[in-house]
Formats: sequence, C-alpha cells, structure tokens
Amino acid sequence: MYNRKIQPCPEGFVKAGKPVFGTFSGVPERIDIRGVRNPYSAFHFLPPVVTNFRIKSRLSYFFSIGNYAGCIEFFDAKVFSFEELSFWEKTTKRRFVYRAVMGPRRRFIPHSLHSGFVMNNASRRYSRISWDKKHRKFSFIFHMAGYKGTPASNAAFISRMESEDVASLTTCNPSPTSRRCSLHFMQTMPIHGALSTREKDGTARFMEDSEGICFFDMARHYMKFHSQGEYVTGLGQVDGRAISVRLEISSQDAVDPYAHNSNVLFIGGRATPLPPVRITHNHGLMKDWNIQDTEGMVDLRFTPASDNHNLISTLMLKTEYHTIFGNLEGTLVTDDGEKISFKSLEGIAKKYRIRL
Repeated sequence: MYNRKIQPCPEGFVKAGKPVFGTFSGVPERIDIRGVRNPYSAFHFLPPVVTNFRIKSRLSYFFSIGNYAGCIEFFDAKVFSFEELSFWEKTTKRRFVYRAVMGPRRRFIPHSLHSGFVMNNASRRYSRISWDKKHRKFSFIFHMAGYKGTPASNAAFISRMESEDVASLTTCNPSPTSRRCSLHFMQTMPIHGALSTREKDGTARFMEDSEGICFFDMARHYMKFHSQGEYVTGLGQVDGRAISVRLEISSQDAVDPYAHNSNVLFIGGRATPLPPVRITHNHGLMKDWNIQDTEGMVDLRFTPASDNHNLISTLMLKTEYHTIFGNLEGTLVTDDGEKISFKSLEGIAKKYRIRL
C-alpha cells in the first residue's frame, strides 16, 4: 500500500535559500516560496527580486451545492490577473461562464492563511473569496451581470471551520529540477448557501438555501516558460459522507512523483495522500477519461458532459485551456485500506497549456 509520510507544517517552506519538500498536515500561516537561491540555474546571476517575479499564483474554489456545480479560478501572472467563473446546472448541463482580466497589482493572491481575501470589485463582475482563521469563517460571494445569452447570477456560500468534515493538506514539491518548487495548500469544507440566476427577459430562478461541499486550492509555482498539464477534481457525497479528490499530472511534476505529488483524497474529515496517476483520453477530450495508478488506490472513469474552451494570447502570455464538467465513477482506496466506490460524483477537469 502506498504511504506518503505526512509531517507537521514547518514554520516556513524556504530555509537558507532551499525549499522544504514534503507533505504536511495542518494549516500553515503562509503560502510563500520566495527566496529560493538560483531557482533558474542557467541565470544564476539574477537577484531574488527578479526570480521572485517568476513565481505565479493560482487560487481555485470548486463547489457542488443543490443543482449546481462549478469553480472559480484566479490566476496572478504579476503583470496582469485573470479570473474565470464557470458553473453548470447538474440536471440540464447548461453552462454559465464569466471572465475578467485585471491589471497589475502588488499582490493579488495573498500569502497569509490566517486571514485574507481575493477580490474582483468590478461593477459587472464582482467576486470575493475571504477567510478568517480567528473567527473560523470562509466565504465566497459573486454578483455577475448578464451578457449575450448568459443570464446574470448571484451566490453566497459560507463555511464554518468547526465542522468535522473540514480537512486540509499542504505539499511542497520539487519541479523537474529540484532548484525550483511548487507549493499547494488544499482544503475541503462543507458549505451552506444559495445561488440565483436572472434571464434577460426578467425570468429568475432561485435555489433555496442548501448544503454542499467545496474544495479550495491555493498554489504557487516557479513557472517554466512553457507549462502544460491536466487535473480532475471530484466532490460530493458517498454513502452520506462528504468526499473530494484531486488528481493531477503536469510538466511541473517531480522526477520522483511517488515521493512528491499533490494528489489527495478527502473523506470524512481525513486526508489520504494518493500516488501519481496516469490520465488518458485516447479518443478525444470529450470522450471517457481513464485515471489509474499502479498501487491499486485509484481506478476512475471521467465522462465529460460540457466543455468550456478558452484561448488568451497577448505579448506577455499565451494560454489555452479547457474546463470540462462531467461525471466520475470508480473506486478509491484510503491509506487504511477502505475502498470507496461510487457511480456518480460531480467532476470538473482542467487541461491547460501556458506560455509565459
């Protein structure tokens, strides 16, 4: 049985210019990897103020509540920031997509996990994710104006951190070269809230206050100039227990992914680090994806239902990505040998290619 050691969180993830690699329990005070010495060895003469500029940040929030499932992602590329909210009606598979590009900011995604927020306060694209460790509160709010055939939408989700279903895991992984690293903080939480939409003709749909689940991910990377990858996030209920899972492969992966990766299963308030996986979709993105490992802990099939494809091309950045909503079925195994089988779990897959 695969068993990646979980250690207590260190005081910092960079010490004496070197990353502290590993898998850690608890909630760290800060998600920060600045100060790695010579992360780009071919340019060893560059000072930290320049190499720190190559650190790119991503904050993601996936949710499944009532008849809706979706995600919001903020990407901080230093010279500009990008936000995309995508969600779907589970029954009809109707897609709602809202995007916004923001100019340079000193720090769009904060380092602190003690308290902080990420916000786009545009009048037509307002969204805010905030957290406060002292008051044990986590919230996500958005107000999106309609455009073309997409209706306006509003939502407010609240998490209380006292719940026994809250669980987290932090990983600091070497890139293909151990001089660079990536840092992920992942947390799953129950949510309570409501979502509504309003069509152009005034027709409104209101979802009553409901209970659901979310998966929160804050990541920082010393990015390569060309990066690509794909990952799948599943979340929902299995036999009355909250479950969420993240499985990923990318060009940023460590040389030894069995020792260092960010794959994780959360169920019943416990985290199980998962082994590296292979993700294949030989017949196209919109045909079945097979996700398996070599340790017998992951055997899943993802069936796509709706694809949100986007291409951004500027002088500083070119990125193409797919956000795909669908259904997960299969079996996962916890670190104590329990088999978790399911036939219908909301899944959202991402496939991306970035040039910075």
